[in-house]
Amino acid sequence: MSRSLDAPLSPNEEVTLRRVALGISPMKDLAPRDLTRLKSLALVEIDAGVARLTDFGRQRYSALPRAGTARDLSSYEAMVAAVSERLRKSPG
Repeated sequence: MSRSLDAPLSPNEEVTLRRVALGISPMKDLAPRDLTRLKSLALVEIDAGVARLTDFGRQRYSALPRAGTARDLSSYEAMVAAVSERLRKSPG
C-alpha cells in the first residue's frame, strides 16, 4: 500500500490526519470529505463512531513534518494529550 504512504494530502486532509492521530477532535468536528479521502487511502478507519489511524496512518503521521524542535514537539504533544484527556472527561 505505498499509495497510502505516498499519495499527496491537501493541507486540510493533513490537519484531519493530525487531529485523528492526536485524538483532539470528536467525529462531528472532522470534515467528512477529508475522512472519506483518508479512509480511501487506508490511513483512517471508523470504528463505533470513532476515527482511528490504521497502521499505514500511523506511518504517514510519523512522516509528517513537525514544527519546532524535538523538545518543543514533545512538550506540545504532552499538552495536547492533557487537553484531549480533559475534554474526554468533561460532561456534555
